[in-house]
Amino acid sequence: MRVTAEELISPPREESAVASLNFTTSDAPSPLEAWRSLLVCLFDSLLPGVSPSSPFKANLVVHHFGTFLLCHSVVDGGRYRRTPARLAHDDIDHIVVSCLQRGALTLARPAARKLLPGDVAVLDLSAPVVFGVKAAEAMHLILPRTLLPTTVAPAQPAGGRILAGDAAMGILIRKCMEALCEAAPSLSPGEVLTLGASVPNLLASCLGSIVAITPTEARGNLGRRLRRHIEENLHRKDLSPSTLTRDLGVSRSQLYRQFGTGVGVETYIRRRRLRRCLLVVCDPRHADRRIGDIAFDMGFTDEAHFSRLFRQAFGLSPRAARSAARLGQGPELGKLVPPEGASFAHWVTGLGAG
Repeated sequence: MRVTAEELISPPREESAVASLNFTTSDAPSPLEAWRSLLVCLFDSLLPGVSPSSPFKANLVVHHFGTFLLCHSVVDGGRYRRTPARLAHDDIDHIVVSCLQRGALTLARPAARKLLPGDVAVLDLSAPVVFGVKAAEAMHLILPRTLLPTTVAPAQPAGGRILAGDAAMGILIRKCMEALCEAAPSLSPGEVLTLGASVPNLLASCLGSIVAITPTEARGNLGRRLRRHIEENLHRKDLSPSTLTRDLGVSRSQLYRQFGTGVGVETYIRRRRLRRCLLVVCDPRHADRRIGDIAFDMGFTDEAHFSRLFRQAFGLSPRAARSAARLGQGPELGKLVPPEGASFAHWVTGLGAG
């Protein structure tokens, strides 16, 4: 079967609750162009020349855990970059944590550094990035900036960071990514939701503080500041366009331009609150918390109204979602995990959007 960047395929749902995309250049009529087209949502690619006897090869497997993407790549080579010119009109605001397993990966920007197998690189996609790979196999976690604390992912884009493969936290991150890759094909829906809630917290603990944030740095880009402010204030009952304009010192027109014409401010806030509630309701660490308390803590003032909104968003009640997650089975739980059929670009751009 020919598989190109436009023909990403998902394994049958019964194999795993994790929605997965598999890409290979093996049968693509133009392997270089297929690979470049797949990654254009993240990087501009400068790929090596090929000969008829040694065609370019690349493979990518992506697992969607709801809050983050887990990727496993094998690629012959190439140079990849996010330039200041691209960042000026690119709204992707994610952190990528990559672990080199074999081959060569060399960072040229933000700082020149060659990774050894086992090393972990932390890259901010809102800052310029340039790197090259050769015969490389690697694992990658792609997370929205808002899932990580400001000490790890500050509002102002940070430079890259390398954790040595023999350092304690480097080992822990690598082993976690390896375990996720191995377990992904057999996870239940409840386990997917649990990992979606807990892995970003574990990652933040492993990475620790990157930089001290000064008031000037904390201002950052308006879009990043806005998303961060909303994420950190979802619990506030008064969170609204009016309070956002006051807290951030912007006009209503500036605020609304950040959401374009597709999703309004109130809708975005409601989606983020519901998604956060979903993760808490289905997390076994919070199994003894009242659903009403979870709703109130996330800014909802009426439990019955919250339950109606939850059912509209996810197709079942909060209580049914908790029960299904606890049992780890049942077709209704499949409504809570990321859907199949989307493209890699859609998954990347949709992270953290609600």
